[in-house]
Amino acid sequence: MDFNMKKLASDAGIFFTRAVQFTEEKFGQAEKTELDAHFENLLARADSTKNWTEKILRQTEVLLQPNPSARVEEFLYEKLDRKVPSRVTNGELLAQYMAEAANELGPTTPYVLLCVFWSSICYV
Repeated sequence: MDFNMKKLASDAGIFFTRAVQFTEEKFGQAEKTELDAHFENLLARADSTKNWTEKILRQTEVLLQPNPSARVEEFLYEKLDRKVPSRVTNGELLAQYMAEAANELGPTTPYVLLCVFWSSICYV
């Protein structure tokens, strides 16, 4: 294991400088770094895209690994000749998330076009 003291000191200095700047900005003692409006818009779109992607990914995992208790419940309702309560299926929920993501993100990106395409397939 190669321990480099110069690199450690350099990294600590950078960390300390950033911590001081952040603290001064929070307490109002320094000017806050102003970002370009276009850049801030891109940051907001990136955050929104990240959030929707994570939500769609989680729902896709749920779709691929179905809940065994839901299957047992459906089986019992079928054996008891009762009507299964209507609820949204995992595929329909995934399609709904994709449609909502497409509405929020706007029609300009290939990501949105793919969401629209897959949501229309899942609703069928």
